[in-house]
Amino acid sequence: MTNTNVGPVDPAPDRSETPPTLTDGVPDSCLVCTVGGDWAHFRRIDRTVTKQTYRLPPRTTVAGLLAAIVGVGRDEYYDVFDPAVSAVGVEVVGDLRTTTQPSLGVGTNPGETFDSAGGSGKKTVKVRFPDTTDNRQIHSYEYVVDPAYRLYVAVEDEAFHAALKHHLERGTSYYPPSLGLSELLARVETPEAGVEHDVTAVAVDDTVAVDSAIPEAVETIVPRAGTPHHVERLPAAMEADGRNRRTTEFTDYAFTADGQLETTGDGLALGDVAGRTVAFY
Repeated sequence: MTNTNVGPVDPAPDRSETPPTLTDGVPDSCLVCTVGGDWAHFRRIDRTVTKQTYRLPPRTTVAGLLAAIVGVGRDEYYDVFDPAVSAVGVEVVGDLRTTTQPSLGVGTNPGETFDSAGGSGKKTVKVRFPDTTDNRQIHSYEYVVDPAYRLYVAVEDEAFHAALKHHLERGTSYYPPSLGLSELLARVETPEAGVEHDVTAVAVDDTVAVDSAIPEAVETIVPRAGTPHHVERLPAAMEADGRNRRTTEFTDYAFTADGQLETTGDGLALGDVAGRTVAFY
């Protein structure tokens, strides 16, 4: 279904809010929330047969989830999350275990798998529907089990910032947020201390321990014995491309569910949010 909305839907449009300002990639404030669920599936774009998942939601997926909360159209939020005017940090607070499940799918291509019943469709009603008795295919889906991620979000777009903050404060959303697939609904929770937090830039002399996922991981991560971590190459930005959209940037992220990771901080936008060190990207 195509959404015709072109702007965020604010449940409290009369309230004024000051959006954050970014300096060298570090915002002066950000919104904080935690998204979790039973399962998540962030489909790897470099796999075709088995539908494997990233363990960490890509920045583009986080943008889509937040756009669903504020009710922005499918191709209408890419500029809001341009890395030049936005910053996102993701911290793993749940499990990173995965499992694979077979899924029996019904084709939805009207030209191949649809059947029809009723009249001619001209003067009488004709109904077209997927044929659930034939043309089924089994696909193997990989899921993250019991996932939960704390999101740190800063966008300079005033309308989007205000709408997102108001939805998070009220516990509402325009569309149901999900973790990769529409049937994998997400729970959204906010800190007791409030949704909006100040951010203080973190200077690094030698190395620093970071609580969130670390972008540009290959160059900056400092491996430590006894602290396992994952590295995944994830989509980082995308743009509308006529009828579709395309990924314009990838980056390597290091992350763990076992505490902090050490980094040199080279080229990273690090900020302190309520005592936690976050790498923004």
